[in-house]
Amino acid sequence: MTDEREIWFRQFFYLALFAAGFHSLQFLASLILWVATSSAALLAYGLDAVVSAVAAMVLAARIPREWRNRFVAYGYMAASAGAFYLGASMLWKGQRPKPSVLGVAAAAVSMLVIPIVGSYMKSLAVELRSQALKSAAIFTFGNSYLSMVLLIALLMSYGMNLGWGDPLGALVMFPFMAQKGIQILLEEGKHEYVED
Repeated sequence: MTDEREIWFRQFFYLALFAAGFHSLQFLASLILWVATSSAALLAYGLDAVVSAVAAMVLAARIPREWRNRFVAYGYMAASAGAFYLGASMLWKGQRPKPSVLGVAAAAVSMLVIPIVGSYMKSLAVELRSQALKSAAIFTFGNSYLSMVLLIALLMSYGMNLGWGDPLGALVMFPFMAQKGIQILLEEGKHEYVED
């Protein structure tokens, strides 16, 4: 392995650790805010964040090998089931979460940080010609979609006083989270490289 490739692998490793730490903070913030607000969207987001933190740790431990495995896939599928249950039960019962300015701020910060990390990871994966690492980067970048859904749901609840926006946000997150789990199961063990 050349010195340049070793540097790229090391940078990817540090980015994966950063992603794991950031997802862990997202989970803790979501959990704390959920206790204060009873927001289905925040807890659904937190469930995805904790699985993403585990996935990033697996990625950091297994660079440059395959990071996708069934446990991560099942974690995403369980998180998606939780998101569906939370959103559907809140809508069914007509519960309204308490608005949270801190939740809006957390979602906005996530929308800024996650795409930057994912884009840089993807650039490194292309340099390393690794499909497994490119897939991990795309998963990281894709989490910005959930941040956007969370931000919209919380703004609907906080800014527009639409209580149904929050549980609807959890329901919108559900298929995306399930798709991540299914995609990992389908792609587990594939190593080929595909150009950008």
